[in-house]
Amino acid sequence: MADIFISYANEDRESAAQVAHMIESAGWRVWWDRRIPAGRTWRQVLQDALRDMRCMVVLWSKNSVESTWVAEEAEEARRLGKTIVPILLERCEPPIGFRAIQAADLTSWDGSVEDQAAQVFLSDLKSAIGGAPEKPAEGKIEDAAVIPIDRSSSWTARQKRNAAFAAAGAIVLAAGLTTWQFWPDAKPDSQPPIEQTPEKPPAPSLLGLTIDGAKDELQPAETLRLALRGKYSDGTQAEPKNAIEWSSSAPQVAAVGKDGEVKALKAGSADIKAKVGGVVSEGWTVRVKAPPEPPPPPAPVVKLVQVRVTASNRELYVNGKISLRASGRYSDNSEQSLASGVEWQLSDHSLASINRAGELEGLRAGRVEVVARAGEVKSPPILVYIKEAAKPLPQPKPLAPVLSEQAKARIAAYIKRAEFYRGEGNYTAALAELEKAKTIDAQNEEVGKAVEQTRRACNAERVLGNKVTC
Repeated sequence: MADIFISYANEDRESAAQVAHMIESAGWRVWWDRRIPAGRTWRQVLQDALRDMRCMVVLWSKNSVESTWVAEEAEEARRLGKTIVPILLERCEPPIGFRAIQAADLTSWDGSVEDQAAQVFLSDLKSAIGGAPEKPAEGKIEDAAVIPIDRSSSWTARQKRNAAFAAAGAIVLAAGLTTWQFWPDAKPDSQPPIEQTPEKPPAPSLLGLTIDGAKDELQPAETLRLALRGKYSDGTQAEPKNAIEWSSSAPQVAAVGKDGEVKALKAGSADIKAKVGGVVSEGWTVRVKAPPEPPPPPAPVVKLVQVRVTASNRELYVNGKISLRASGRYSDNSEQSLASGVEWQLSDHSLASINRAGELEGLRAGRVEVVARAGEVKSPPILVYIKEAAKPLPQPKPLAPVLSEQAKARIAAYIKRAEFYRGEGNYTAALAELEKAKTIDAQNEEVGKAVEQTRRACNAERVLGNKVTC
């Protein structure tokens, strides 16, 4: 059974061989050569190796990060509760779920065991799983009791291994005592046997750190205390006992104290990290919201403070009308016409009347005061005088025009021809001649009489049933 299982991508087989040689030189048994014994399947071999190992060393590279086999092997080791010690063969980011485990940096390793990077890795490996197993004693112990070794934890394994060695030693000691009793010159050893104290298990090493916060958004001046959880090589998780160094990527946005208390200062974001020894946590991002803008002050209430009335005329006659208008001035010094909501008031309703539109009508002579009211504000009164309507003067009759003798002769000719047409019953032609005479003198009495006679004659014809036009 191997102590250490090396998980790697096939493309990194040469590097895996060098790592296996380095670990074996320190005394550990390594399973890395993936050859399948005859009569067994690859899945059986892999399961047995994963179950029996004490620790898995994962070689992270660009190839292994994309390898589904390496990911499955690492997940199975985690499920079985095995210690995982990763190695970086080149600069790459491990898969999600394994980034918090601190990896040994062998990107500059020259391949020798004496290289400083190799020595640091072997020291970390010893801290993670304990020292290398003791080499078996030379010689053969017959009839020694065989005690099965459970490799579920390094301390239990070492205890049972020491118990097996103790049992074998007891058998050898018993055989020696029997020989001493029958040996002629045998003498008892003056010193009592030395009781061996079992070796104390090494303290588990810190592999990764995780920051926990109740929330990741704060308001300015708000505080939040963070919790730090450490992941150890024995599979446990607990708050680190050693000193914690806290840091903020943007202390002007969010500052962090020695006790892990974060205080939000201004809008923005900051990454908070914790460091214990050489182990640094991933960044925990806190966002500080911008303070809400204060609500705008309420707009002042604008009130009507004054009403004024204007008139198109301050005088009107009885039965006449004038228009009145009301305008208002407000507390913000604005002015506007009051088209609605105005109540008109008169000092004497017997002298005048007014409608809602502000039309004032005079009823009888006198003077009346008009007031406009809007809400609780009243205008100063405006005085309007009402007068009696003046009687129209009689219109003089128009003077008859002075006609020349030639004009008179023409009028007489038109009347003569009208009489001729009337005698023939051609009333339309008669009236046409008379219209020509009226264009010369519209007020001529003879023309007027001729027109009347012609119309009476035409109407008489109609009464008799004759179809005439007049």
